[in-house]
Amino acid sequence: MTPKVTCIVQARTGSTRLPGKVLLDVAGRPMLRLLLDRLEGVGVDALVVATSTLERDDPIEAIARGAGVDVVRGCEGDVLARFVTAIDAHPASTAVRLTADCPLTDPRLVEAVIECHREAGVTYTSNVLPRTFPKGLDVEVFAADALRVAADAAIDPDEREHVTPYIYRRPEQFALANHQWNEPLGRERWTVDTAADLDFVRRALEAAGDPRAPWTSILDAVGRRALPERGELALRPASTGDSALLLALRNDEDAVRWSTTGRAVEACEHEAWLPRVLRDPSRRLWIGEVDGVAVGMVRVDVRGGVGTVSVAVDAARRGHGAGASLLGALRDELDGDYQVVALRALVHPANTASQRSFTRAGFVEDGIDGASGFIVMTLPARGRAPI
Repeated sequence: MTPKVTCIVQARTGSTRLPGKVLLDVAGRPMLRLLLDRLEGVGVDALVVATSTLERDDPIEAIARGAGVDVVRGCEGDVLARFVTAIDAHPASTAVRLTADCPLTDPRLVEAVIECHREAGVTYTSNVLPRTFPKGLDVEVFAADALRVAADAAIDPDEREHVTPYIYRRPEQFALANHQWNEPLGRERWTVDTAADLDFVRRALEAAGDPRAPWTSILDAVGRRALPERGELALRPASTGDSALLLALRNDEDAVRWSTTGRAVEACEHEAWLPRVLRDPSRRLWIGEVDGVAVGMVRVDVRGGVGTVSVAVDAARRGHGAGASLLGALRDELDGDYQVVALRALVHPANTASQRSFTRAGFVEDGIDGASGFIVMTLPARGRAPI
């Protein structure tokens, strides 16, 4: 028997930045209704809207039921518990999480992430770790059993409000996968948090000429709006096409000297390692570029919500603050990222240049790592942007 899939759309009217946004008109209907219309016929066994028990969210239930979609209601702040209620009402082995403030969600993309999840045979799959699709096309797929584990164990408010952080912060406990696009579009913003966002979505659908247009058609209509400025250092997710660059950075004389292993990496070893890393959301790898020219790379390995940072700078760029700039770009990249609660790095005691780079980026010395003898440098937990 094919495992059942329940798709859950979370919705509320109490957003602080744009109150009632899911009820606002987009393409001649409330934003929530637009999303539900776009999801009509998506390849899942059940589609359900999860909202709060507050009276102000009664219109959400009315819109959903008017679209023929079931509704579950629960505590406004404990969205994780709401999702468990939805799974109880519509039993399934797999759940999909969508949010109502992403009205351009594409059912074809939802199905692609579900298929990626099945093929990978993992607990959790998304298309945001790392993000290669526009923000606003987020899809998460996960095992219902893992959701129940999270509901029983999660105490961090982020883990209750945002449903899945308990799972993807712990790759040592849950297997993860990521569905990636063939172009780095993660800087594009298609979600609705502000009046400007809402205006963009309205204009995008008007330009596409069809409220149910595929996301790729919308992209063709609006173009790429978030390209880096001239001279700006920007990060993009690494790809297999970066293999030679990454190997050269890793085997640079200084990189070998300051590494924890103290040895160069064989090409065959690197070629086997890179595809595994690119498929693993707990080991994220970015290339830093200025005007399309690579200046270095940044890597973050996540365990228990703590990301261990590695940085490599092209030899020609050293001594000019490129390391600190890469770390600053990483902080920007991770702003609002719920997988990484805090950052740390292991720095060779004699590598004073690297120590300076981390210090300029806000890291502080935090003792000595017992296994390697390296200096531990940490960046304290960061504030979170409201959703």
